[in-house]
Amino acid sequence: MSHYQRRATHGPITCDYLHYRLQNGRMILLPLIHVELVSATEHFTTTALLDSGATLSFIPYEMAEILGLIPTTKPTPIPVSTAGGMSQFFPVKLERLSLLAGGKTFSDFSDVSVLVPTRPEHDLPYVILGRDTIFTRFHVTFKEKIKKFMLVHHKWAQ
Repeated sequence: MSHYQRRATHGPITCDYLHYRLQNGRMILLPLIHVELVSATEHFTTTALLDSGATLSFIPYEMAEILGLIPTTKPTPIPVSTAGGMSQFFPVKLERLSLLAGGKTFSDFSDVSVLVPTRPEHDLPYVILGRDTIFTRFHVTFKEKIKKFMLVHHKWAQ
């Protein structure tokens, strides 16, 4: 159970796109959501990109390292086709991934399988939530013109 107080999910949850600074210094707005990542030994909050084009979910190598999820023996790499080309990843399991709004948990996912880059130099800039997580539970509507996205739990969708 999260240390955050639960929020009712009977209605839509609307979130603003968040600012993200590229390596070249340029600011862009992305559909990022606050999440809590939990392993057996650690937990922390960060932001995650809602990526309807990603089949799977991913966490950066550095975050997996902080969570104590990097195996001591070299894992068998899995080739994955990404927007940047083919990359190698290995699977890990989060005990829990929680979605946050206003500092409060509104949805938990338990025993979440995610992929981690095999090498830190190929790291991701943020957590990526693909269709295997948030999209299995929520109808997600991207409102590009106003830079917001809306989540409606499948139970409450019309």
